[in-house]
Amino acid sequence: ENLTNTRTDETRVNMSSLSNDLDFNTRRRGGDVAIQTRFTGGYEFDFLDEDEGQGDISRVSSLYADAQDSKHNVGARFGRQTRSTGGVLGRFDGALLSYQLKPTVKLNAVSGYPVDSSKNNLKTDRYFYGVSADLGTFAEAWDFVAFIIEQQVDGILDRRAVGGEARYFDPVKSLLSYVDYDISYGQLNTLLLLGNWTLPHEVTLNATVDIRQSPVLSTYNAIQGQGVDSIDALRDRFSEDAIRDLAEDRTADSRSYTVGATKQLTESFQLTGDVTLSELGSTPASGGVEAMPSTGNEYYYNLQLIGSNLLKEGDITLLGLRYSDASTSDTTSVSINERYPVNSAWRVNPRFRVDYRVNKPGDTDQWIYAPSLLMDYLWRKRYRFELETGGEWSKRELSEATEDTQSY
Repeated sequence: ENLTNTRTDETRVNMSSLSNDLDFNTRRRGGDVAIQTRFTGGYEFDFLDEDEGQGDISRVSSLYADAQDSKHNVGARFGRQTRSTGGVLGRFDGALLSYQLKPTVKLNAVSGYPVDSSKNNLKTDRYFYGVSADLGTFAEAWDFVAFIIEQQVDGILDRRAVGGEARYFDPVKSLLSYVDYDISYGQLNTLLLLGNWTLPHEVTLNATVDIRQSPVLSTYNAIQGQGVDSIDALRDRFSEDAIRDLAEDRTADSRSYTVGATKQLTESFQLTGDVTLSELGSTPASGGVEAMPSTGNEYYYNLQLIGSNLLKEGDITLLGLRYSDASTSDTTSVSINERYPVNSAWRVNPRFRVDYRVNKPGDTDQWIYAPSLLMDYLWRKRYRFELETGGEWSKRELSEATEDTQSY
C-alpha cells in the first residue's frame, strides 16, 4: 500500500493491492531426452475503486515447454519465452529450434510474436522469423553469434536486421560486443561494447559503450503520437513510405559511455566508482507530432564504499555518493545501506537516502529523504517471509510557496 500526503493534509491512496506471483518449474529426464516446463506469472488484485486504481492485472512472464535430445543434438522450446541473442529483442510467443551441428557450431531458428509487456495476451499483428549460428568456443576464450532476422507488422516490413556478437573471456580480462544493423532502413540499431580488465594490486577496470536507436528502430514506432494502436489504422491516412518516414522521425539516437574502477582497499573494504556520459538525441516534428529536443550531454558520477564483516560476520555496509548533471535537474544523493544478519534465521536491512535536487528550469530547490527497512525470516530452511516498510518526504521551494509531500 502506498499513500501520499501534502501540506494541505489531503491524503491520496496511490496503491492498495494484493500481489500473487508463481514460478512453477518441472524437469524430467529419461534416457537422452530432457524435458522442462515453466510458468512464471502473477495476479494483482486491486482494492481501490475502479476510478481510483488501475484495476486487477494478470501477468505471464513465461509459459513454455522445452525438450533437448542429446542423442540427436536437437532442441526445441515452444510458448512464451525470453531471448536476448540472435537478434531477438526480449519476450515473445513462439518457437525456438536448435541443432548442434558440430561441437563448435550450433544452428538456431526462431519465429514468433513480440510481447511488449507480460500483461499482454497473445497479439498477432506483428511476427518475426530468423536464423542464427552460435560458434565456439575457440582458443578456450572466443565465442561468436551471427544472425539475420525479419519482422512484419500488418503486412508492412517492420524490421530486417543482421548482426552478431563476439565474446572473449580469460582469467584477467573479458570483452563482449553486440551489433544489430537494420538493412531495410540502412541504420545501425545497436552497438554495445562491454569490457573488464583485472590489473595487479586488486584493481579492476571496466568500460561500456552503448550506442543505439531509442526505441529500437522499427516501422511500428510510427504509431507514436498518432492516437492509434496499430499500423493498419495509419494506412488510411499515410502511404507505406510515409509510415516508414514517421517511424524514423519518432526514433531518437541514444549514446552512453561509462568508465569505472574497483579497488580492494583491505580485506574488509572495497571502493568502486564510475562516470557516465549519455545523450538522447532530438526528433523532428512530423505527422502532427511536435519535435522533441535533445537532452544534451548528461553526466552521472557514482562512488561507493563497501564494507563487509564490520559489525558481525556476514554483514555488508554500503555507503554511496552520487551526483547527476541531467537535462531536468542537478541531483546530489547520499545513501547508506546495511545488511545485518541477526542470527541464522533473521536478517535486517535498513536503508536511508538523502537527495538534494535543483530542478530545471527555474532552479527550484528540493530536498528528499527516503528511509526504509526490510526484514526477512527463514523458517525451517525452506520458507522465507519478508516485511518491508518505507517512506519518502519531499520539500520543494517554489517561487512563491513551499510544496511538502509525504508518502509511505
